[in-house]
Amino acid sequence: MSGVVDHLAELTGFRDRDVMDVTLVSALRDLLMPRSIAIYRCVGEPGEQRWLTRARLRGDEVVASADSVWVDLQMLPRVDDHPRRLECLRQRTVLQVRDGGGAWVTLFPLVTDREVVGVLEVYTGSRLRESSRRMVSSVLRIYHNFQGLLDYSERDTLTGLLNRKTFDESFLK
Repeated sequence: MSGVVDHLAELTGFRDRDVMDVTLVSALRDLLMPRSIAIYRCVGEPGEQRWLTRARLRGDEVVASADSVWVDLQMLPRVDDHPRRLECLRQRTVLQVRDGGGAWVTLFPLVTDREVVGVLEVYTGSRLRESSRRMVSSVLRIYHNFQGLLDYSERDTLTGLLNRKTFDESFLK
């Protein structure tokens, strides 16, 4: 239990969304010991949407990989190329299926206050237990709540635009 709390403390200790995604994937990897775990965001205009990898860890990798925010969208996989992710996104529900290689894939929708923006994809050797799915869902609720707090603190309530401090940090990044 203290491991979960330590990971939650680390997750909520950052105000950088890129670091939060990497921290989330790292925390859940340590807690679940999956074959791989990744966060994918749906990006692009309707009809041309693609999957952007925000953070991914495979096997014994120490450092998470991700797509560059400057990547040419045409180089990313189309949303339709991964129907399970799309189904999870549209249904807003946890989806657990066996893949062609005998592994299990569990997909969790990543929800904001307005929409579902992506999925957390977990590959395991066996079906993820109900207690593990509940734990991941609980961690994702905390992640969602913290994302909401960041949105609130970074944006002007009247215009919805980034405040000056957040704009300057984003511009420099």
